[in-house]
Order: sequence, then C-alpha cells, then structure tokens
Amino acid sequence: MRDAGVEHVILVGHSMGGPVALTFLRLFPAKTKALVLVDAYVPKAPKDDAERAKQKAQMEPFIHSFRVPGYKETAQKMIETMFSDRTTPAQREEIRSKMLSTPRHVMASAMEGMFALDAPKAGETYTLPVMVTMVARPERTGYEAQLRTVFPNLKYEEWQGSGHFLMMESPDRFNRALEAFVAGIGNPKE
Repeated sequence: MRDAGVEHVILVGHSMGGPVALTFLRLFPAKTKALVLVDAYVPKAPKDDAERAKQKAQMEPFIHSFRVPGYKETAQKMIETMFSDRTTPAQREEIRSKMLSTPRHVMASAMEGMFALDAPKAGETYTLPVMVTMVARPERTGYEAQLRTVFPNLKYEEWQGSGHFLMMESPDRFNRALEAFVAGIGNPKE
C-alpha cells in the first residue's frame, strides 16, 4: 500500500481470501474502506466450549487428509464439488491444474489456516460497506443473518446455479456487481 501510495483499500477475498481479508480488517480497520467476499468462509462463533470442541473434532479428519500422501485424492474430490454447469471444461482444467499443483504442505497449512480463523465475537461489528456474493446452497441458510450481525452495512447476494468460481463463470455479471458496489462507496483511488 505504501509503494502504491494507497491509504485505504477495498479488499476482495474469494474463498480462502475471505479469512485473509477479515484478518486484515481486524488488524488495520482504519485502512480498510470496504470488503468484498466472494463465496468466502466466515465462521460462526460456537455457543460454548463443547460446541467449539465438536467443530474442531469434525474438521480434524478433513484437515488431516491434506497431510497424508494421498492428499491429491481429497483435493480432487473437493475441487469437483466447486464446479457447476456454468464452469466450462477449460475453466475446470485450469482450476484443477493450478490447485493440484500446490505442494502438500502448502495445501495442508492453507486449510488449517482457513479453519483456524477466530469467528467474530459477540459485539464485533464493522460498519464499513461489505459486498458478499455467495453460491446459493441449502446449507447456507442463516449465513446472511450471521454476517449481518458483524457487517450491518451488508449487500448480500446468492447466485443460483453457480459454482465456487462464480466470478470466472459469469465475469460480466460479477464485474457489473463489483463496479456498482465500488461506485456506491466513492473514490476507490484513496
């Protein structure tokens, strides 16, 4: 930001980039002008220590599966769930190729880091503008309400029939939504 002469940023985080953007916001709230989360993960705070332990126990086998020699099989299965009918064969190949070329230790630590993100605590609220674009899935019921407690100035959309890489599948639609959001914030060159 110093090198670019930028004082305030609009952070855009896709998938694992959501926890990265949220971490930046927590560390540098005065430097964050707005947040854009694209099919990104923000954990829900467990109601007590028992639920916290249960969540951790449920994630351990998944995370461990990226530490073992057969990790690419786990990764391949995970990647396949990210596609939709809108994901072209060329996009699928590009995504598979890039993701599966990630070394095991990098993939494992990325998964650990994503799931290690502390959930927003009660009363943790950010009033900056936030745009969230998610793939519509039944298991996401309540996600908008969860995010709205942290980000009251939230613009939330769920896209039907899209895959995890919705900005690649529908770039014109995504870019229009992003441009409209940024235009509503004000001068993005700050």
